[in-house]
Amino acid sequence: MEIILKVLIGFIALIHVLFLIVQMFFWNTKFVQKRIVGNFTPEEISEILAKNQGLYNGFLAAGLIWGLFISQKVSQVEPSSIVIFFLICVAIAGIFGSITLKRPTAFLIQSIPAILALFLLWYPHF
Repeated sequence: MEIILKVLIGFIALIHVLFLIVQMFFWNTKFVQKRIVGNFTPEEISEILAKNQGLYNGFLAAGLIWGLFISQKVSQVEPSSIVIFFLICVAIAGIFGSITLKRPTAFLIQSIPAILALFLLWYPHF
């Protein structure tokens, strides 16, 4: 079960590295524009992207604030707690992305694997 969980977490991390590459370096390609932007107007896609960026920045702020409060008790924080936090972030990001893009793709690619990994973490003897 531990190997499956580690492979799943690695897969989720890889997906997000690919999102980073597409969004930072290939956003203006015809392939990406057709698949992601679709029939949205420039104003609609701008609003959607701004909301998604705001959500990601909120996750970063939450992690930093969390870090401030645990900084004096670092030895008491288990690595799985950090993984759980970021898996929850990924799950929420996928839900939000699906809602803003009005397509289930983000939920299927981001949220479902993260929710599965959380389930495996919380119920290791399933």
